[in-house]
Amino acid sequence: MLKIDWVNTWFTNVDFSEKIKKSISELSKKYKQDKLGFVDLSEGKSLKEIQKFVEKNRYVFENVVVIWIWWSALWTKAVLSAIKWKYYNELSLKKRLDFPKLYVLDNVDPEEIKDLSEIISIKKTLFIVISKSGSTIETMSAYKFFKQKAIEKELDLKKHFVFIAWENSKFAEEKQKKAFKVFELQENVWWRFSVLSVVWLLPLALAWIDIDKLLVWAKNYKKAFFEDSLISNLALNSALLQYDAYKNNSKNITVFFPYSSNLKEFWSWYKQLFNESLWKNWLWPTLTVSVWSTDQHSDLQLYREWPNDKFVIFLEIESFSKNYKIDKESEMRFGDLLNIEKYWTAKSLTEKNIKNYTIKIDRLDEKTLWELIFFFEMQVAFLWELFEINAFDQPGVEFSKKITNEKIKELFWK
Repeated sequence: MLKIDWVNTWFTNVDFSEKIKKSISELSKKYKQDKLGFVDLSEGKSLKEIQKFVEKNRYVFENVVVIWIWWSALWTKAVLSAIKWKYYNELSLKKRLDFPKLYVLDNVDPEEIKDLSEIISIKKTLFIVISKSGSTIETMSAYKFFKQKAIEKELDLKKHFVFIAWENSKFAEEKQKKAFKVFELQENVWWRFSVLSVVWLLPLALAWIDIDKLLVWAKNYKKAFFEDSLISNLALNSALLQYDAYKNNSKNITVFFPYSSNLKEFWSWYKQLFNESLWKNWLWPTLTVSVWSTDQHSDLQLYREWPNDKFVIFLEIESFSKNYKIDKESEMRFGDLLNIEKYWTAKSLTEKNIKNYTIKIDRLDEKTLWELIFFFEMQVAFLWELFEINAFDQPGVEFSKKITNEKIKELFWK
């Protein structure tokens, strides 16, 4: 269960009652207008289609490679490392219960493509190609590369490539011809809010994640996020504290400080969700990440001794799946040491009048992971309303894409 210790933070002396009322009203209106598609993704119709596909293919392939560019790939890796193991692919086939290994190719770095090519057999690999439009240059470039490898080995492309895209993407024609299997993503969900969509569920199901169990928790958790109580609506409370810190205390930097190495990919996703959604209209509420005990020995110097312009969110796990004793003579365990270090890091910041609070989860499992997902998605949605901006667009990113495509045409498509 997710809970929050607010003891080291506080609001300024400002009446936020109207802001709260308006934020709840606007989000509820958008939800009723079907503009918050991510809220109901756990109730989508794709689950049976995914499970049928997994049962048919889990014993066929040794590897699954997800071809997916930039931040969008983060969540597949995040769930895999959090719910299973950071070293899932190193487990024997028996320990993986005959499920395939899962790799995510999330860029066009030639070195990474070389490294992946050298460890997989194309004949034993299923490729999941993800592009909402079917025209993302990086995704399609990696797809063409591995497609050519498959052609050279005279493989049946229909068996080795499946696609996830919007209904009206460039892959739609392939689906009509029944040449390829295409899973559709609903178009009212922006990528970085699509955690519970087929985009993530398909590769995770192929890697031994119980997606049925994940979705049950998601369905039972979302109701609280439309309540107007700061006590029960933790996402609203958190967003309001960040808004207050930014607007009334000049704290434009939020530091996310999780004490768990298994959540490394998760915090990368949150950073992207926060920054790409909120860097709009000359606002600079920036999120950065520090890494558990490691950055106590580096970033903490900056946070304590430099200008007080930061708001800090800690994440603490109270109970670990394995919590070994440090040695036979001591009762101290590694989890005890980790959480004591977190406590004193927070304490040292509070003594410098640096606002911070701690998110606590009792353990890291399907339930708490999806609680974290909804918490942060709704927190960003509330910040969207508080700052009065559109969290779903990304004009800066689109401008860069436009320039990139123009340069490619100039150099290679003469």
